[in-house]
Amino acid sequence: MGIINTRSPYFLSVSDTDLATATLDIEIYTGNETTGYSGTPQYNLSKKIILNTTKISFEISELIRDYLDITFEGDYDASAEQFCKWVRTTLTAFDGNGVQLSQTISTDLAFDSYGYFEEGANYSFEYEGLLMSNNDMFIKSGDEIKIPIQTDRTVTVRFYDSDNGLLNTETFTLSDQSQDKVVYTTFDDDQAVKATIQYTGDSGSETSTIKISQLSECKFTPYKTTFINKFGVLQDLYFFKKSVDKMTTKRESYKANILASNNTYNTYNHTKRDFNIVANELVSLSSGFVNESYNEVFKQMMLSEKVWITNENNQVYPINIKTSDITYKTSLNDKLVEYTIEFDNSYNVLNDIR
Repeated sequence: MGIINTRSPYFLSVSDTDLATATLDIEIYTGNETTGYSGTPQYNLSKKIILNTTKISFEISELIRDYLDITFEGDYDASAEQFCKWVRTTLTAFDGNGVQLSQTISTDLAFDSYGYFEEGANYSFEYEGLLMSNNDMFIKSGDEIKIPIQTDRTVTVRFYDSDNGLLNTETFTLSDQSQDKVVYTTFDDDQAVKATIQYTGDSGSETSTIKISQLSECKFTPYKTTFINKFGVLQDLYFFKKSVDKMTTKRESYKANILASNNTYNTYNHTKRDFNIVANELVSLSSGFVNESYNEVFKQMMLSEKVWITNENNQVYPINIKTSDITYKTSLNDKLVEYTIEFDNSYNVLNDIR
């Protein structure tokens, strides 16, 4: 099993002696990896070989991505069921007479994820148990500590206090169900300062350590944003400091005729009338001081196509990132690392949903 990042190109290729044509059947499904498929593919593709070449390639990520749509209303486990789907591909090669030369059947797991240019073609994060890039977390004190984990192996998560005392243990077993391939820790204790994540598989075990900073803010209202990260799963990013709310409006207008039949008019009537008024609210949020590892977190949030904000009433609303550029900060250059990001509400002030 491999990982298909549907926001980056994913290629399947075949090369055979006497190769003339190739077909590719793609079935996208949920449930059990080996028994969940129906045998009825959503896509049946065919290609002829280009003259003076020896290989036929298919790029399939955008086709698969049509079947991935992540929503979030505050329930991480419910959203996790949407993160990934199985993709069963059957790649068949034929010669010029239609005789089958070879056939390759593969089942992979597709996420709404991406790789960086430096990571090369068909990058896969298989056996990447921790589905976030940072090993430091800054969260609001007392909130649930949400760590996204891939269950491609047995995973044990342990939380510790400042005296290295064990507070809690959570164990997640290897799963072949698509809806269980990503899980979240659910522990909440303001004494937790560290988490260790131990992955155990056929090749042994390895452990990752995450430093947890739980912050209390007495002056400003902290806001939690949630975005789809590089691995195609939900990740939280808190903003602890100053927030500024704004509203912008757009309108059309026309000049009205208020003259009555007796050639008089009322001075309280509008001659310039507005219509089609559209209003949108914005918020500018400051992160407070974080460390340099959060440069990658902000990078991935800026690359996210979907972001949500949880307000002080624990209500979740969609937002869009209005800020178009950030300057990466370091302790060497800037002493303290802090970011301010501006967001648009992903809906208008007036209810215009029809």
